[in-house]
Amino acid sequence: MPRKREISETAKWFLNNLQRLQNDFAEVSGVQIVTINLEGDLITERSGGQKVYKLILSTEEGEIRLRDTYKVGISLIRNKKETVFMNCFAGFACVFVPIILKGKLIGAIVSCGGRHERGESKEKLREKFSKLANELGVREKEDFLRAAIDEVEPVTEEELKKRAGKLAKLIEILAETAVTPLKEVFG
Repeated sequence: MPRKREISETAKWFLNNLQRLQNDFAEVSGVQIVTINLEGDLITERSGGQKVYKLILSTEEGEIRLRDTYKVGISLIRNKKETVFMNCFAGFACVFVPIILKGKLIGAIVSCGGRHERGESKEKLREKFSKLANELGVREKEDFLRAAIDEVEPVTEEELKKRAGKLAKLIEILAETAVTPLKEVFG
């Protein structure tokens, strides 16, 4: 849940529009998207998301592990100073696109969705995701397995790079047009 604090009307307007753009992008691309600050805290509500992510986030452990994934991604961006491609704790493809304001990193837009094809059989995937469901305490285990194995599509590095490029353009436009609200929102 995004942190709550007092911000100006301009910053609220900016945040609402960022959320709307993020929602539209998530709907079109079929992925989950969220904007985070340098501590890995949510700046926006999560947009989109495949059923598997909703089931992961229905558990306290899933929420904790996803927050930890955000922190790892931000740490990698700080070190590399560029977009980071990685797998989340559940093994799904994530893209962390840095948000830079006047040469300073202030946060990232994170897109999660898809999984890298590793030639794993359905049985191997079922075993892997069954173990994860148990670790997370997912109550709807069969729904989780069906979503993780059958509904999450394989994604290529090329597709991830295209997604990152589109998000980077969006961030660039926002950073150029909304310097004051960005400072305030990312605090």
